[in-house]
Amino acid sequence: MDAEAMLAQDLCARLCHDLVGPLGTVAGAIDLLAEEPEAGELARDAAAELRRRLKFWRAACGAGTGPLALSEVAGLVDGLLAGGRARLDLGQLPAEAALPAPVAQLLLVAAMLGGEALPRGGTVQVGAAPGGWEAGLRLCPAGRQARWPASLAPVLQGEGQGGPREVLARMLRRLAAAAGWSVQLAAPADAVGDDAAPALLLWPQGVAS
Repeated sequence: MDAEAMLAQDLCARLCHDLVGPLGTVAGAIDLLAEEPEAGELARDAAAELRRRLKFWRAACGAGTGPLALSEVAGLVDGLLAGGRARLDLGQLPAEAALPAPVAQLLLVAAMLGGEALPRGGTVQVGAAPGGWEAGLRLCPAGRQARWPASLAPVLQGEGQGGPREVLARMLRRLAAAAGWSVQLAAPADAVGDDAAPALLLWPQGVAS
Protein backbone atom coordinates (compact mmCIF):
# COMPACT_ATOMS: atom_id res chain seq x y z
CA MET A 1 0.00 0.00 0.00
CA ASP A 2 1.41 3.42 -0.93
CA ALA A 3 1.96 6.24 1.57
CA GLU A 4 -1.06 8.29 0.44
CA ALA A 5 -3.45 5.35 0.83
CA MET A 6 -2.00 4.49 4.24
CA LEU A 7 -2.41 8.08 5.43
CA ALA A 8 -6.05 8.15 4.28
CA GLN A 9 -6.69 4.80 5.95
CA ASP A 10 -5.13 5.86 9.24
CA LEU A 11 -6.91 9.23 9.21
CA CYS A 12 -10.24 7.41 8.79
CA ALA A 13 -9.33 5.17 11.72
CA ARG A 14 -8.57 8.23 13.85
CA LEU A 15 -11.86 9.88 12.87
CA CYS A 16 -13.80 6.75 13.78
CA HIS A 17 -12.02 6.59 17.14
CA ASP A 18 -12.86 10.22 17.94
CA LEU A 19 -16.50 10.04 16.85
CA VAL A 20 -17.63 6.62 18.02
CA GLY A 21 -17.77 7.58 21.72
CA PRO A 22 -20.26 10.45 21.53
CA LEU A 23 -22.21 8.67 18.80
CA GLY A 24 -22.57 5.62 21.01
CA THR A 25 -23.75 7.83 23.87
CA VAL A 26 -26.44 9.36 21.64
CA ALA A 27 -27.65 5.91 20.57
CA GLY A 28 -27.69 4.61 24.14
CA ALA A 29 -29.55 7.66 25.44
CA ILE A 30 -32.21 7.34 22.75
CA ASP A 31 -32.79 3.73 23.79
CA LEU A 32 -33.41 4.92 27.37
CA LEU A 33 -35.75 7.81 26.55
CA ALA A 34 -38.92 5.88 27.36
CA GLU A 35 -37.67 4.94 30.83
CA GLU A 36 -35.34 7.82 31.75
CA PRO A 37 -36.46 11.36 30.83
CA GLU A 38 -32.98 12.63 31.71
CA ALA A 39 -31.61 10.61 28.80
CA GLY A 40 -32.75 13.37 26.44
CA GLU A 41 -30.30 15.82 28.00
CA LEU A 42 -27.54 13.22 27.80
CA ALA A 43 -28.28 12.73 24.11
CA ARG A 44 -28.20 16.47 23.47
CA ASP A 45 -24.86 16.85 25.24
CA ALA A 46 -23.36 13.95 23.29
CA ALA A 47 -24.72 15.33 20.02
CA ALA A 48 -23.13 18.71 20.79
CA GLU A 49 -19.80 16.97 21.46
CA LEU A 50 -20.10 15.04 18.21
CA ARG A 51 -20.82 18.27 16.32
CA ARG A 52 -17.81 19.96 17.93
CA ARG A 53 -15.45 17.17 16.94
CA LEU A 54 -16.78 17.11 13.38
CA LYS A 55 -16.29 20.89 13.07
CA PHE A 56 -12.69 20.53 14.21
CA TRP A 57 -11.84 17.74 11.77
CA ARG A 58 -13.57 19.51 8.89
CA ALA A 59 -11.55 22.68 9.55
CA ALA A 60 -8.25 20.90 10.25
CA CYS A 61 -8.21 18.34 7.46
CA GLY A 62 -11.04 19.16 5.08
CA ALA A 63 -10.97 21.11 1.83
CA GLY A 64 -12.44 24.59 1.69
CA THR A 65 -11.17 25.88 5.03
CA GLY A 66 -10.94 29.66 4.81
CA PRO A 67 -8.89 32.15 6.83
CA LEU A 68 -9.51 31.85 10.56
CA ALA A 69 -9.27 34.45 13.30
CA LEU A 70 -7.47 33.37 16.46
CA SER A 71 -10.79 33.31 18.32
CA GLU A 72 -12.10 30.81 15.75
CA VAL A 73 -9.01 28.62 16.17
CA ALA A 74 -9.46 28.68 19.94
CA GLY A 75 -13.15 27.85 19.61
CA LEU A 76 -12.49 24.86 17.36
CA VAL A 77 -10.12 23.19 19.84
CA ASP A 78 -11.94 24.22 23.02
CA GLY A 79 -12.53 21.14 25.16
CA LEU A 80 -10.74 18.78 22.75
CA LEU A 81 -7.11 18.95 23.89
CA ALA A 82 -6.07 16.02 26.06
CA GLY A 83 -9.71 15.05 26.49
CA GLY A 84 -10.54 18.49 27.89
CA ARG A 85 -7.67 18.51 30.41
CA ALA A 86 -5.55 20.98 28.44
CA ARG A 87 -6.22 24.37 26.92
CA LEU A 88 -4.75 26.40 24.07
CA ASP A 89 -3.03 29.68 24.99
CA LEU A 90 -2.84 32.10 22.05
CA GLY A 91 -2.22 35.15 24.22
CA GLN A 92 1.27 35.74 22.81
CA LEU A 93 -0.10 36.24 19.29
CA PRO A 94 -1.69 39.51 18.14
CA ALA A 95 -5.40 39.28 18.89
CA GLU A 96 -6.34 40.73 15.50
CA ALA A 97 -4.36 38.12 13.54
CA ALA A 98 -6.25 36.27 10.82
CA LEU A 99 -4.44 33.13 9.68
CA PRO A 100 -4.62 32.05 6.03
CA ALA A 101 -6.26 28.65 5.59
CA PRO A 102 -3.02 26.63 5.20
CA VAL A 103 -1.51 28.18 8.35
CA ALA A 104 -4.76 27.84 10.28
CA GLN A 105 -4.88 24.13 9.46
CA LEU A 106 -1.25 23.75 10.53
CA LEU A 107 -1.99 25.39 13.87
CA LEU A 108 -5.12 23.30 14.47
CA VAL A 109 -3.32 20.01 13.87
CA ALA A 110 -0.26 21.15 15.83
CA ALA A 111 -2.47 22.19 18.75
CA MET A 112 -4.18 18.81 18.84
CA LEU A 113 -0.78 17.14 18.69
CA GLY A 114 0.35 19.37 21.56
CA GLY A 115 -2.60 18.14 23.60
CA GLU A 116 -1.38 14.58 23.13
CA ALA A 117 1.90 15.62 24.76
CA LEU A 118 0.00 16.49 27.98
CA PRO A 119 -1.26 13.21 29.48
CA ARG A 120 -1.92 14.96 32.82
CA GLY A 121 -3.29 18.14 31.28
CA GLY A 122 -1.80 21.59 31.05
CA THR A 123 -1.46 24.34 28.48
CA VAL A 124 -0.43 24.35 24.83
CA GLN A 125 1.33 27.71 24.55
CA VAL A 126 1.69 29.30 21.11
CA GLY A 127 4.08 32.14 20.39
CA ALA A 128 5.34 33.90 17.28
CA ALA A 129 8.81 34.21 15.83
CA PRO A 130 10.59 37.56 16.38
CA GLY A 131 9.32 38.74 13.00
CA GLY A 132 5.70 37.90 13.83
CA TRP A 133 3.60 34.81 13.20
CA GLU A 134 4.18 35.19 9.45
CA ALA A 135 7.85 34.35 10.16
CA GLY A 136 7.03 31.30 12.24
CA LEU A 137 5.15 29.80 15.17
CA ARG A 138 6.46 28.17 18.33
CA LEU A 139 4.17 25.71 20.10
CA CYS A 140 5.12 24.43 23.55
CA PRO A 141 3.12 21.97 25.73
CA ALA A 142 3.51 22.78 29.42
CA GLY A 143 2.13 20.67 32.23
CA ARG A 144 2.90 17.79 34.56
CA GLN A 145 4.69 14.98 32.71
CA ALA A 146 4.61 16.93 29.45
CA ARG A 147 6.31 14.87 26.74
CA TRP A 148 6.02 14.34 23.02
CA PRO A 149 5.47 10.82 21.67
CA ALA A 150 8.81 9.15 20.95
CA SER A 151 7.71 8.62 17.34
CA LEU A 152 7.12 12.33 16.64
CA ALA A 153 10.61 13.42 15.59
CA PRO A 154 11.14 10.51 13.16
CA VAL A 155 7.70 10.99 11.62
CA LEU A 156 8.31 14.72 11.11
CA GLN A 157 11.53 13.79 9.31
CA GLY A 158 9.64 11.44 7.03
CA GLU A 159 11.03 8.28 8.57
CA GLY A 160 8.62 5.36 8.99
CA GLN A 161 4.95 5.20 8.14
CA GLY A 162 3.47 4.96 11.62
CA GLY A 163 -0.19 4.16 12.15
CA PRO A 164 -3.41 5.75 13.44
CA ARG A 165 -1.63 6.96 16.61
CA GLU A 166 0.89 8.89 14.48
CA VAL A 167 -1.58 10.24 11.95
CA LEU A 168 -1.60 13.78 13.37
CA ALA A 169 2.18 14.06 12.99
CA ARG A 170 1.96 12.73 9.44
CA MET A 171 -0.84 15.16 8.61
CA LEU A 172 1.19 18.02 10.07
CA ARG A 173 4.16 17.16 7.89
CA ARG A 174 1.98 16.93 4.76
CA LEU A 175 0.11 20.16 5.52
CA ALA A 176 3.38 21.97 6.18
CA ALA A 177 4.84 20.80 2.88
CA ALA A 178 1.69 21.83 1.00
CA ALA A 179 1.78 25.29 2.63
CA GLY A 180 5.48 25.79 1.93
CA TRP A 181 6.34 25.61 5.63
CA SER A 182 8.78 23.47 7.60
CA VAL A 183 8.23 21.78 10.94
CA GLN A 184 10.58 20.25 13.50
CA LEU A 185 11.06 19.72 17.22
CA ALA A 186 13.46 21.98 19.06
CA ALA A 187 16.36 20.41 20.91
CA PRO A 188 15.46 18.94 24.34
CA ALA A 189 17.67 21.54 26.01
CA ASP A 190 15.39 24.22 24.53
CA ALA A 191 12.49 23.22 26.81
CA VAL A 192 11.31 26.08 29.02
CA GLY A 193 11.15 24.74 32.57
CA ASP A 194 10.89 21.25 33.99
CA ASP A 195 7.18 20.99 33.21
CA ALA A 196 7.47 21.82 29.50
CA ALA A 197 8.30 19.70 26.48
CA PRO A 198 10.61 21.03 23.74
CA ALA A 199 8.88 23.44 21.40
CA LEU A 200 7.40 22.44 18.07
CA LEU A 201 8.66 24.95 15.50
CA LEU A 202 6.81 25.88 12.31
CA TRP A 203 8.15 28.42 9.83
CA PRO A 204 7.88 29.30 6.13
CA GLN A 205 10.51 27.65 3.96
CA GLY A 206 13.28 30.11 3.16
CA VAL A 207 13.07 31.70 6.62
CA ALA A 208 15.69 30.66 9.17
CA SER A 209 14.18 28.71 12.08
